[in-house]
Amino acid sequence: MTELPNEPYGHRARIGYTSPPLTTEVFPYEFYQIAPKGVSLVVTSLAIVVRSKGELDDSYEISLRAAREMRDAGVDLVCLGGVPINLNRGFSNAEQLCGSLEAELGVKVSSSTSAQTAAAQRLNVKKAVLAHPYAQSDTNRIADSYEQMMSCEVIGRICWGSPFNRIGAIPQNGALEMGRKLLKEHPQADTILFPSPHWPTAYALDILEAEFGVSTLGAHQAIVWDALRRCGVSEKIEGFGKLFRDF
Repeated sequence: MTELPNEPYGHRARIGYTSPPLTTEVFPYEFYQIAPKGVSLVVTSLAIVVRSKGELDDSYEISLRAAREMRDAGVDLVCLGGVPINLNRGFSNAEQLCGSLEAELGVKVSSSTSAQTAAAQRLNVKKAVLAHPYAQSDTNRIADSYEQMMSCEVIGRICWGSPFNRIGAIPQNGALEMGRKLLKEHPQADTILFPSPHWPTAYALDILEAEFGVSTLGAHQAIVWDALRRCGVSEKIEGFGKLFRDF
């Protein structure tokens, strides 16, 4: 008689994530490409469709409520997704939020902002180029946020030009080709940044590091790396950038 394991899928770690897009597609797919066996994802989709101020406000409140429900569900860590949501009430509030919520809930709490900041510190990001999936009109806002968040200089930037609710349909080679273009134009860059964990970036990371000798820092990569390490999952993971191999 065939028997199944007497343990949950997430017997090593259950990671909660409040996912900004109302229609979440890429984040869980790439999560399970990266995470080792025994780690599971507990996800709540928020209210973002076009990233309006009202959606950001609503999503901020939903994410806090979801964090409390995830605590009750027994997760080991809650990550609050979405840099715009994290920063909706200012950088100082974003820095305090994880600590105060962690004290309230009694479980580990991170955010998209704190995870990427931690990754940037490990990779020693100084001069970066930035490739994002959204419209050209979002470029300066995103670059300014990353310069402030990571204390780095963004010396080159490029966008795919997708509406927020269509970024899951960006082809798998999109990030790779944008990255190659930027890094050829800016050979002095030490890092390429891929904001947003909701478009395909995971498989571009190793390729770009090998071709250009730079560090890669994707939002998705940083969130998963930070969550795994904070939950005690410490083994090196190949195929998704030096962040997972070296730190």
